[in-house]
Amino acid sequence: MINFAANFVLKIRQCTFFRAVQRTLVMLMPIAVIGSYFELLNELVFSPDGLIYNIFGLDSIMSDHFWYAGTFICHGMIEVTFGVFAVYSSFFMARYTARIYQKDSTMSGITAVLIMLFCSYASNSGRNARTFFSANLLQINGIFIALVVGFCVGQVFHLLGKNYVPVKNESTKWIQHRAWDAVLPSCVSIAFGLLLGFMIYELQLKLLNSASFTALVSRLQTTNNLAEVLLLSVVVTFLNWLGIGYPLYSLLGSSSNAYAAENLTYAFQHGSSWHVPYQFLGSSLIKPYGIMGGTSVALAVIVILLLRRKNKEIEAIAKFNLLPVAFGSTLGFSIGLPLVLNPVFLLPSIVIPLFNMVLAAAAISLGWIPVCVYPILKGTPGILNSFFGTNGYISALIFALLLFLLDLALMWPIIKVNELVEDKLKAKQEVKADEEKAQS
Repeated sequence: MINFAANFVLKIRQCTFFRAVQRTLVMLMPIAVIGSYFELLNELVFSPDGLIYNIFGLDSIMSDHFWYAGTFICHGMIEVTFGVFAVYSSFFMARYTARIYQKDSTMSGITAVLIMLFCSYASNSGRNARTFFSANLLQINGIFIALVVGFCVGQVFHLLGKNYVPVKNESTKWIQHRAWDAVLPSCVSIAFGLLLGFMIYELQLKLLNSASFTALVSRLQTTNNLAEVLLLSVVVTFLNWLGIGYPLYSLLGSSSNAYAAENLTYAFQHGSSWHVPYQFLGSSLIKPYGIMGGTSVALAVIVILLLRRKNKEIEAIAKFNLLPVAFGSTLGFSIGLPLVLNPVFLLPSIVIPLFNMVLAAAAISLGWIPVCVYPILKGTPGILNSFFGTNGYISALIFALLLFLLDLALMWPIIKVNELVEDKLKAKQEVKADEEKAQS
């Protein structure tokens, strides 16, 4: 069964799109990890609703000058890493797509960046006079469109560009010749980009605008229908795997709706949340149990990789990302492994949160655990979300730990499939290299 699944995934991974995606995301791993650490530092230490900020009372210990300096540095690094991550993604996606076909990868990447920035400008034009570009199209939570743009540009270079053979020492004349060869595919790509941008501007398309997902997120947070919660969570987790993380990111924030407020009021009046009026609210299930503060799948993968210790490079990535992932900052690892747009992790990214929520709903119905209604501080470790969300009930903590152990059991065969796919890809690359060496 594992071998069959590995062969099926291998066929998908060998598609040009997924080959280019894997190379792009792995190349951008250092930027994503740096962003994760600064995001973690900002949420834990420099946010008034952060975990460490409140535990140690940093508002009375930390000077205003130090707080403003730390906030400035963290926000700045988050902006230059996560804030424009789609620009980096479009460049490398176009580059690696063109390189697969032996075309000029650098010119392809630059063309993709131009198109991405123009579409971002078109999406924002007439809406916000203070900024030129739409941040939603450029951020890490919206990289899917950037990857598609980069791939399309790479395909234009594949069809219209001339073959490019790298040379060690490029003279000015050679570079001029190279730039001239890239004029036709660059112009055709930019023409399509201008058409796309014009359509965005004229039709006022809100690509990846947070408002586009407001209805989805709001419905998921406020519905008390378990079947609807599960169905909508499938949509949210699939979008997150696809590289559109805005809905899931919104769910990780504090939920402020009338139903959650009524639950919290009941808990304050009765001293506990055992019998609140809305027991299956999406906001009470998906964050503390479904995705465990965003860490359920990512943390399970890291733990298994560290236990198996089969690949030193992958193990190093897991170790480096363990701290931010444990505290809820998973973007660095999701990009670095990657989990995003990795066919192996599509099913577990959707099924594991569903599994967790079904078991949590059953436990609530049976009276084993109370409902999570209390606010949770930023940076709280994912496994502790249910503990703090129930105001410190040990039963909720034990249940979350058992749930995580079950997640590990579900993820174990998936990791074996992933390792088998990587081994098969490596074997194919070695055979190809030997054939090219023999021909030369």
